Amino acid sequence: MFPIAPNEAERLSALRSLKVLDTPAESHFDAVCRAAQALFSVPVVLVSFMDENRQWFKAKCGLNVDGTARDVAFCNYALLSDSVFVVEDATIDERFANNPLVTGGMGIRFYAGAPLTLSPGIRVGTLCIIDMVPRAFSEEQARQLQDLAEIVIAHLRLYEEKQRYKLLADNTTDVIIWCRLDTTRLYVSPSAKLLFGYDPEDLIGTRPLDFVHPDDSEGYRRILDDLQNERVEHVVSQQRYRRKDGSWVWIEASFSLIRDANTAHATSYVAALRDVTQRKDAESKIAHMALHDALTGLPNRTLFWDRLNQTLASGERHGYSFAVIACDLDRFKSINDTLGHPAGDTLLKTVAERLKGVIREGDTVARLGGDEFAFVLGRLDQPQDASLVAQRIIDAVGEPIHIDGHQTTVGVSVGIAIGPADDLGADDLFKNADIALYRAKEAGRNRYSFYETGMDAQITERNLLELDMREAIRLGGFILHYQPAMNFVSGEVSGFEALLRWQHPTRGAISPAEFIPMAEETGLIVALGEWALREACREAASWPKNLRIAVNVSAVQFQKPGLEQVVLSALMATGLAPSRLELEITESVLMEDANAVIGCLQRLTALGVRIALDDFGTGYSSLSYLRRFPFDKIKIDRSFVREIDDPNAAAIVRAVVGLATHLGADITAEGIETEDQFKRVRQIGCTEFQGFLLSRPLPAQDTLRFIRAKSTRIAA
Repeated sequence: MFPIAPNEAERLSALRSLKVLDTPAESHFDAVCRAAQALFSVPVVLVSFMDENRQWFKAKCGLNVDGTARDVAFCNYALLSDSVFVVEDATIDERFANNPLVTGGMGIRFYAGAPLTLSPGIRVGTLCIIDMVPRAFSEEQARQLQDLAEIVIAHLRLYEEKQRYKLLADNTTDVIIWCRLDTTRLYVSPSAKLLFGYDPEDLIGTRPLDFVHPDDSEGYRRILDDLQNERVEHVVSQQRYRRKDGSWVWIEASFSLIRDANTAHATSYVAALRDVTQRKDAESKIAHMALHDALTGLPNRTLFWDRLNQTLASGERHGYSFAVIACDLDRFKSINDTLGHPAGDTLLKTVAERLKGVIREGDTVARLGGDEFAFVLGRLDQPQDASLVAQRIIDAVGEPIHIDGHQTTVGVSVGIAIGPADDLGADDLFKNADIALYRAKEAGRNRYSFYETGMDAQITERNLLELDMREAIRLGGFILHYQPAMNFVSGEVSGFEALLRWQHPTRGAISPAEFIPMAEETGLIVALGEWALREACREAASWPKNLRIAVNVSAVQFQKPGLEQVVLSALMATGLAPSRLELEITESVLMEDANAVIGCLQRLTALGVRIALDDFGTGYSSLSYLRRFPFDKIKIDRSFVREIDDPNAAAIVRAVVGLATHLGADITAEGIETEDQFKRVRQIGCTEFQGFLLSRPLPAQDTLRFIRAKSTRIAA
């Protein structure tokens, strides 16, 4: 049995009094559904009402039926709540898990319904959104759904008003006006005082065009002309009338001709006037929502494309240049994940305000979705003027942002395309700006780039390589090579570092310097890193028990939840002891969100896993991280080893060794290629070394042979 509100009889009475059930579709309700569908990216949106036995849909998007039986309706529960009722996954909610709308063909998984409350406790229906996949639903999204529901409620109150109007009309309480065909008013009903502020006698002898808003007068004049020339019998129009106090009120006027009973010629007309200001305000709000981003208030994708097409047509017609700019925020996802989605929303609103401040009047800045923004810059004196705007964008966005007591910064990458160009349409111009945006990101982010001929070919080549990488991950096209490390004191092999290698079927060996950044940018590094960790642990399990395996972990892997579980699963699946696994990270990992990363590292250390800080000395904040986390190993970057004969480089290495020794960490020198480098870093005090002097990275099948050749003293 479905839940029933304690005031069900009163609720049903209020619903019936609206006289909304089984009425035809209306554009304003449909517009709310479309706005909700676009805002929340859901397949189904409903404006529904609940009588005794059924759920009936006044408006709908994504559904072809007019209603359902009430006993299966999710909205029964929304009717019991003053706030938005949310089911994020119906299959794990005991109230709905066996519901035929969940288990049957429709397959509902997600539901959110905002009650349509006419008065306290009286909820006649819902505005609800539905998806066939589970979804999370934030407090901000709930507020947005409730805001849309308020628009529906405003229209329902108009239904209440209409019922009142009927009673009033029966008692001539609408403003009833009788006019000659020349529009001179002969009679005005007493209700004019309430609606317009004028006494009826003040309006006798006047003409309506003297009171109509200038923007509406031309359309109103055509209607009156049609009446005067008997081209219409009845007509309804909406226009703004001036009140006695000078304010404007939206009026819906219904006109009917009066004909002479003998000649059938029109002699005059009667108009019934009513106030529709509330409806027009609601329609205006819906129209604004359809073309503007709900969070920032900026033009949305739809309005952006409209403005771009208009500018393109004008530029081609009048022969002037304009610019299309595409922007992505840098580090937004990291901030969003760290401080939470409400903080992310605050950041987006702040950025939007700053972006509005850098453009000229008549230009457009729009939010396309997520952290994507776009600009249309109108007439430019010269194309390079767009670079001035691009730099202002970068400078404005880069200013510190304060959110809930936190100070953070976010950068922006900017791509610029100049139009008109070679008969390109709006789609191609924006595509060029997007390609230039990618080039700006590739060049280091927080900068701008103009589109240049040939960039699209480079992007195509890169995209093809990305597709090949996805396929290689799926089919096992990557392998690991292992570079040994040796202990200076014992002269024995202490372990290996696992290094990714990709032999492309047509391009040959792809450098890690090329495919690792691509994997990080696309997020493929998560799957690739998980495979590398599991494969390295599997291989190391066959080595002598005192040898460790080092695996590099990307900053992107730390940004995704579940790294600790991935490590634990790899150890359990291969039987490798945690103390034999060493995870190598760089400073870039800590720079994203040091607190969260250090917390993760501490939990991994508690499992027994060792943590090494790789490429030490190449960043700018290493010492602060050494104070906050006790690394097991510090690896001195090969750039210092290469310059070890330079007194300054040697001094830095000695300082690092002294610091690491004080902290109880091992010190590995990377990139040892000569006997002189070997002697110098050993003399300075490094405990371990890697490099071509010892060995190049080895295929898996050669590791045991190398171990036996280098050190027969390693225990089996």
